[in-house]
Amino acid sequence: MRYFFAVLLALVLAACDSKTPEPAPSEERDTSITEAEIPASDWQQNADKAFQDSAAAWQQALLDFTETREQAQLDALRDRLEDWYAAFVDHYLLAASRACQLKQQELLNRMDTWPLYPGYLDALPEWPESGLISDPYLEMTRKSLRVQHGATDASEASLGFAALFVALNGTGETAKALPLLAGDDEIALRRRQYLQLAGEQLQADAKLLSVDAPLDSPSLKCGLEHTLARTAHKDSTDLEAEGLFIPATVREVNAKRLMEGVRNMDQTTLEAWAEKAPGIEEAIAASKKAGSEALQEWLDQP
Repeated sequence: MRYFFAVLLALVLAACDSKTPEPAPSEERDTSITEAEIPASDWQQNADKAFQDSAAAWQQALLDFTETREQAQLDALRDRLEDWYAAFVDHYLLAASRACQLKQQELLNRMDTWPLYPGYLDALPEWPESGLISDPYLEMTRKSLRVQHGATDASEASLGFAALFVALNGTGETAKALPLLAGDDEIALRRRQYLQLAGEQLQADAKLLSVDAPLDSPSLKCGLEHTLARTAHKDSTDLEAEGLFIPATVREVNAKRLMEGVRNMDQTTLEAWAEKAPGIEEAIAASKKAGSEALQEWLDQP
């Protein structure tokens, strides 16, 4: 019976929110795409498959947890979210390049906003009633979450992977306790609703950045600049005084996989890019030993 109501709830939420159209990509996208000539179809297909497969695994794990509300399923759900995030970070250069090409940097930022104010989204130990999830007057829909995202400050995140990690894991060294996610109280129910809706929004946003079209050199360079900016942000340590937070998983996954994803970009795309951007192949190869500095030097050259 619990399973039936969980599925019914998900269907009702999806039906209600489906009446609200997704924000349309910028009208400038057609011009930038028609001028592009660096092939990226294989890269896009591989990235999309990795993202979609991981998203499907997350959705199934969320359904399993909603049905059982037990620790084993919660642990699996946390693992699947980390896997999904890893798939996103592995192909971040492509997503960032598409965002530059389509003039959709704000959309990409919404998919993974950090550092963020954790208390803006969910309750903290020192503020047990804080956050949008705890607010019974806030309608829990994808539309309302989009409206609340960055409402007065860029670090007020109600959507994205980092926000999902906050809702699912909390901010302490010990992961959020099972009753906070599995309970029958209203806040636990809203927390489960949030996980469903935020995951759906991530998939919708990813679709807007996925186009079966070539890239151009300026967009790839712009994407690389945004990718390298993340390497600096993830190492920030002076956040607590401002109440900001970067989830530990965000730091760890980016440290392990962000630059590796750049080095593993599609070879056909890289070769075509190198014809228009001399030195990029060598800079990427050098980054294996020199790190992101090799790529930053290439970007900084006249």
